Amino acid sequence: MAGTVYHYAELTQPQLLALDRDHTLAVMALSPLETHGPHLPLGTDVFLAEAVRDRAIQKLQAAIPELDYLVFPSVALGADPIPAPGSVKIDSRAIHLLLVSTAESLAKLGFKWMLVTDNHGGARHQAAIEKAVRKAWKKHHFALICPFLNFYRRMVEHDPALLAATGTAPRSCGDIDDAHAGTNETSLMLAAAPDRVAPDWQQVPPATINRDNRLYRLLSLLGAIVGLLGADTLGRDLEYMGSGLSWQNANPMPPYMGAPADADPERGRLMLEAHAEEAVAQVRRALDGNPPFSTPLLWGLRFAEPS
Repeated sequence: MAGTVYHYAELTQPQLLALDRDHTLAVMALSPLETHGPHLPLGTDVFLAEAVRDRAIQKLQAAIPELDYLVFPSVALGADPIPAPGSVKIDSRAIHLLLVSTAESLAKLGFKWMLVTDNHGGARHQAAIEKAVRKAWKKHHFALICPFLNFYRRMVEHDPALLAATGTAPRSCGDIDDAHAGTNETSLMLAAAPDRVAPDWQQVPPATINRDNRLYRLLSLLGAIVGLLGADTLGRDLEYMGSGLSWQNANPMPPYMGAPADADPERGRLMLEAHAEEAVAQVRRALDGNPPFSTPLLWGLRFAEPS
C-alpha cells in the first residue's frame, strides 16, 4: 500500500521480499554520539537525524504518494566528533563500509534507493559518506541519498535562500561560528525534543573562535591564493578548516561553539523543515535517475580520509 512505513527489523523475510522494489525507498538515520556542551544530550545528532528522517518521510508521502518506506534502525556512528570526554570516536572507514555494505545488500535484493539522514559535520565523516555514495553508484547503480552533505555546505557558506527560509543569519545558522551546540543546534533540539534540553540552557555563555593564531592566518592566506587561481571551493574550505582547527586547538577547547542562549524553537523548526525539503529534492533527483553526488566541505582534501 503506497505511503506505508515498514520497519526493516520487524519484517519477516517473506514480507521483505514482497515489497515493490520500484516504489520503495529505504531510509536510515546515521550520526555520532558526541558531547554537545553542558546543555544538550550526547545523542543530539542522532535525535536530529531522526527528526529530519521523519519530516522527510511526511513530506515525501504528500509529494510522491506512490512510494513506500523501509526504515532501518538508527545507527550511532560518526567520525571526527569533537575531542571532548563523552564523544565516541569511530574510524571513518567504519561509516564507509557500513554504507557500502548496506547498499550492496539492498541492491542484491533489487532495491534502488536509500535516504541517509545525518546531522554531523566532521570532515572525514562526510568524506567517507560521499565516497560510499560514489562507490555504491559505480558498482551497483544504487543511490545513497545523503542530503546533509549539501545542506551543511549551504549552512556554512550562508546560502541566501536558506537564511531567508529559516530566519537565521551568520552566527545563528550552523556555520563555523555556530558550529556545535550553539544557537542553531539548541534551536533544533528545542523544536525536535525540548524535554531533552537541559532546563538551564539559557544560562550557557557564548563561546567564540579565537582566530588570532598562525595556523588560521596561514590557511586563510593559502585559501585566498587557491581561490585566485580558480579553485574557489577549495579556497573557502581551507579557510573553514583554519577556523575549525583554531577552535579545536584552543586550550581549553570549549565543548560547544556559538550562543546557546539565543536559541529559538521556531527557527529550529524552520531549519528542520528546510533540511527535510533538501532531502525531498534530492530524493526526487535520484528517482529521476540522476547520480546522488555532493561536494561536501573539505572534499578537495578527501585524501585525508582513508576509505
